Amino acid sequence: MSHHDIPPSINIPSGLTIGYRATLLKERKETCLAHAENEINLEPGRHLLLARNGRGKTTLLKSVAGIIPTLSGKISSTGTIQFVDEDLRFDGEMTAKQIIKALFKKPQRQFAFEMAEKIELDIEKPYGKLSKGNRQKVGLIVAETRTQCRGNHILLLDEPFSGLDFAAREAVDRVWSENRDGIVRVVCVHPDEPTLKADSAIMIRSGQLEQIEVAGSLDWMETKEALS
Repeated sequence: MSHHDIPPSINIPSGLTIGYRATLLKERKETCLAHAENEINLEPGRHLLLARNGRGKTTLLKSVAGIIPTLSGKISSTGTIQFVDEDLRFDGEMTAKQIIKALFKKPQRQFAFEMAEKIELDIEKPYGKLSKGNRQKVGLIVAETRTQCRGNHILLLDEPFSGLDFAAREAVDRVWSENRDGIVRVVCVHPDEPTLKADSAIMIRSGQLEQIEVAGSLDWMETKEALS
């Protein structure tokens, strides 16, 4: 079996701790944000990441991506990883069309242009003149188009809906539903989403990382009390 045939996955072992290290006055200090008592396995599908602000959502995504180290334990994964930050930026003078043409070959460009039409992005407008939500759409299109390249993929999405209106969120959701084979999506979400489609969810509460089962969708109103 070639590595292209191995399904993408993320494994968070029991005992793993995420957080950050800092050096103050020559003294090294560790700040623990969350600890996994039990093993967590994420397979192809959509997995929500839920926590109150400052509890370690972005730190977990960056740890999976290998951007920052864990405090203990090692996260393992198979597949090409993309960390999609809500603050991703491109050259302000370039249009979305030019960005897509610069990054992708013709087979992938068609997918990108079709997605832009579905989520109502003006690809002829300079990136620097786009609203926050439309800049976010460019980042989502680039990330999604990269999954059209051969292999299996892991998308780590840090609050991808924060700048989008309801119609755009629904359009992105439809693209994700159509383009799901061979992709693990970990979606960090803000508590303004009333109902969220998912195959599972990772919660960070009381300093603990835990995975919960989801029957197709998660009602945030039923979940937020558990995060208090």
